[in-house]
Amino acid sequence: MTMNNPKILIIDDERTICQACSQIFIQDGYSVETCLEGASGLKKFDDFKPDVVFVDLKMPGIGGMEVLETIAQRDKNVVLVVITGYATIESAVESMKSGAFDFLPKPFTPDELRIITRRALEKRRASLEAERLREDKERMRQNFISLVSHELRTPLVAVMQYLEVLGGGIAGSISSEQIKIINRMKIRVKELLLLIDRWLKLSRIEELKLEEGFEDVALYSIIEEVIDVVNPLAQKKNVSIHVRPVVRNIVVNGDKEMIKEVFTNLINNGIKYNREGGDVIVEARDRENFWVIDISDTGIGIPQQEITHVGEEFYRVKREGSAAGSGLGLAIVKKILDIHNGRLEIKSKLNQGATFSVYFPKKGCS
Repeated sequence: MTMNNPKILIIDDERTICQACSQIFIQDGYSVETCLEGASGLKKFDDFKPDVVFVDLKMPGIGGMEVLETIAQRDKNVVLVVITGYATIESAVESMKSGAFDFLPKPFTPDELRIITRRALEKRRASLEAERLREDKERMRQNFISLVSHELRTPLVAVMQYLEVLGGGIAGSISSEQIKIINRMKIRVKELLLLIDRWLKLSRIEELKLEEGFEDVALYSIIEEVIDVVNPLAQKKNVSIHVRPVVRNIVVNGDKEMIKEVFTNLINNGIKYNREGGDVIVEARDRENFWVIDISDTGIGIPQQEITHVGEEFYRVKREGSAAGSGLGLAIVKKILDIHNGRLEIKSKLNQGATFSVYFPKKGCS
């Protein structure tokens, strides 16, 4: 992915254009190859692997548009520039649709060629950097999957086995009160194991056909279960949770445990990032083909410039006075909603709370 010695390919049936451009690029320190027609240009592209390709639209045999489309399919990061003596708005628009980055009409000066080439190389560098970041992100995701499946799950299974031994009295007699404590611990460990299993399932979402197990789910009963789980945290922060009555009437088609995960994340965040004595409000709206569930809080809010990044894996909003999360909660929410043909919308202002709107398609509208 390095660009220490950028490579430029020129595909143009005018030999003088190829020669003139080649001289300019060689003077500027670039590696250059030229072809006089489309078929040889495509072969040269595969062998030379250029960073930037200049393509003439009007050529015998394979035309410039077909060359553009073929190259764009072979390498999404290569930068394509159209050069032609038949420049029109229509041809410019068509070439852009075929994958061209820019348009250089003939005749052009050496300075014009250099300017557009510098822009094309900057675009190439940006594309390669974006790809590198995507690869880094994927490695982080895979590392996290490995961490969850081995470094976390394995010791939790061992803890569960020890609790079974203790609860069964194999290590010695225990009191009824101790049995109650052990049973509560087993419940919490099971919850962690279930959560880990769901994370692993989500990480392989493309390989699964979860829709086959979808069923009709009453949202209100799920939200009640979630509130029961998060209530200790709400009481600790003196946060009140309010569920509007209209939520009682909503039924959606989906995976119950995953939908529960959505509301656990969102309501828990509403508490976690709220103010002492604040409120979390759960209400519903009817929006055309969707049921919309709004989870609003009176908390510290999210800076406007960060909202677009919220929900990206491992992205953490920096919020003063709040513990940093894993950067995975909202990413999991978004993945679950994608599976259900829904979506998440976020509205917030710093120090003015936040509203997370969950869109579920109505039955028969997905």
